[in-house]
Amino acid sequence: MLAAVFVTAANASAQELERRDTLETARVTAVKEKMRNTTQTGLMRLDGEKLRSGIAVFGTPDVIKQLQLLPGVAAGNELMSGLYVHGGDGNDNLFLLDGVPLYNITHFGGLFSSFNTDVVDNLDFYKSGFPARYGGRLSSVVDVETSEGDMYEYHGHASLGLIDGRLQAEGPIVKGKTSFNVGVRRSWLDVITTPALWYANSKNGESTKVNGGYNMTDLNGRITHKFSDRSKIAANVYWGRDKLTAGIENSDLGAISINVGSTWGTLATSVGWEYDFSKQLRSKLLGYYSRSDSDVGYGFTVDSSDEKEEGIKMTMSDHNICAVGDAGLKYDFDWLPNDFHHVRFGLAAAYHHYQTSRNYEQTRLIPGLDPYEDAKKTGEPYYAFEPALYIEDEIFLAYNFTLNAGLRGSMFATGEKAWAHLEPRAALKWLFTHWGCFKLSYTRMSQYAHLVSAMYIELPTNSWMPSTTGAGPMMSDQIAGGLYFTPGPFKINLEGWYKTMDNMLTYNGANAFYPPITNWETSFTSGKGKSYGMEFEGTYESTKFDFSAYYTLSWTWRQFDAYYPVPFPDRNDNRHKINLVGTWRPLRGLSVYFNWNYHTGNRITLPTHVVAIDDKAYTAMLFQSPYNSKLPDYHRLDIGADLVAPVGKNRSLDFNISIYNVYNHLNASFAMLDHDENGDYIGMAYGLVPIIPTLSVGYRF
Repeated sequence: MLAAVFVTAANASAQELERRDTLETARVTAVKEKMRNTTQTGLMRLDGEKLRSGIAVFGTPDVIKQLQLLPGVAAGNELMSGLYVHGGDGNDNLFLLDGVPLYNITHFGGLFSSFNTDVVDNLDFYKSGFPARYGGRLSSVVDVETSEGDMYEYHGHASLGLIDGRLQAEGPIVKGKTSFNVGVRRSWLDVITTPALWYANSKNGESTKVNGGYNMTDLNGRITHKFSDRSKIAANVYWGRDKLTAGIENSDLGAISINVGSTWGTLATSVGWEYDFSKQLRSKLLGYYSRSDSDVGYGFTVDSSDEKEEGIKMTMSDHNICAVGDAGLKYDFDWLPNDFHHVRFGLAAAYHHYQTSRNYEQTRLIPGLDPYEDAKKTGEPYYAFEPALYIEDEIFLAYNFTLNAGLRGSMFATGEKAWAHLEPRAALKWLFTHWGCFKLSYTRMSQYAHLVSAMYIELPTNSWMPSTTGAGPMMSDQIAGGLYFTPGPFKINLEGWYKTMDNMLTYNGANAFYPPITNWETSFTSGKGKSYGMEFEGTYESTKFDFSAYYTLSWTWRQFDAYYPVPFPDRNDNRHKINLVGTWRPLRGLSVYFNWNYHTGNRITLPTHVVAIDDKAYTAMLFQSPYNSKLPDYHRLDIGADLVAPVGKNRSLDFNISIYNVYNHLNASFAMLDHDENGDYIGMAYGLVPIIPTLSVGYRF
């Protein structure tokens, strides 16, 4: 009897393992087939394993930095998580985490993104050919899905890098029914800076004290429960927060204290229910709440009074608060009515709350003078409602012709006005051999949210604002097409695009840390943009060696009639871009990587004429056109290696060694006019980022 029970249990376990292996194989096959058979142009699909491997700057794998390597994408400022796709502005990318749109996707001032690769299952990246189910942005879609967690076994991973530490754990809550997956990251630089500042303050004595620090934390969590083979529910949460503080106190100068602080982050929660009505009709209902906010401010205090004498007392504080929150609902259906149609349709609705305000307070108490107080609060909330409907049909016209035709209808309503747009989408694929095809797509996109910024860098002072009568929605039209080949282990793609963008905004005010928030539309000028070019991708994959060569030839133009009446190059108008990416696996558990990056220099605006006024006592600098100068060409080599050392059953030590900018080439970050030894004006470019070696150590269990 015992033997019989044992045999039954063993058979059940073997069947369970076989079923799981089959599911994993089916999943990998599905990923490959999706890449090979998709009708859309401009789609790249990356799985979690690929995102977790490779060169890790600062010891942390980064989703956005891997996307920056792809053709058609400009990175902007070095080391930052900029994503400028097909001539976009960087604020026109749709980022989705488990279906929830995110507004802030960076940590550490943009050094790395908010996507924790430890919990990512897969990522779809669209540069063109957007299906009708996506909307709200102009230039790209980054659709990230986290893993539901292992339903049968417990796993985890802990890692310590140059600037942060990570911990991930997953496993069953109810075996075969309910699972969890949790990932946590936190920077540890404050572990060093806190005792260092304490030691410095002890050496300075009691008169001067310096404080400050930075920390970053984020959390991903997911619980998945399977009611049956037809019904599944998942609850997801993402929370990320950055905090930067700095201050100084000096008692010798009348008890002066200066404090600067900034906090910013994102919260995204969702519950999604997947239900299969039949084998032909599937559905997913998703409800979510997302909020991104920041608080940047400073405080200044002077107090020279003591117990014997009343002195001067002054305080000043200024806070800039930016927030945007979404409450949304999506209901998507996937229908296979017959062998010739694959229909997707659904609806979405989001309620937006935009809140940006500036709080300024000042008090002054000076003996012999009347007290002075001043307090100002500017800014007002905006509310908007954004519903959308879509339908798309993947039509098999013939055995070698496929058409994806779709239509998205969107609306955006505020208290003052409402806009409505129809956005047609179409993609055609002609399979002329079993390993080669031609694709062509057209998409129209609309964007109702604007990122208000006074500078071209990612700052927590930047704020999102809705479309208004003074700043209407942005629109884009894009045509893309090309040839795609997969002969054996090779993949060769040649794709071109032509894209127009309307009602784009650019800042026309003075340089400022805080962007305008009251009547902000008057500080921005509306214009249009155009981008076109060609992309080449050549890839070879084998068991030991992978190699990819990416090349982009592109032109990106802007035209803002208010201050320049003819088209001019965009700041990210990089004519040529080359990326060479390779992976070598000489031994089991050892992978070696390299990336070589090249692109023509970013563009800047420099004076073209310097005019002396009043016998050179004053000079006036004149500009011929915007972005009239090009920085020196950019090039950089990165190398890295992953080493996995088993230390027991299902356990291993993981090591990643990465070297950023191996030959220490200081690429130009900015340029300005200077004088040479003869007193003549010359342009001088300055590089900031040297070689950066990093090491991270992980333990997998």
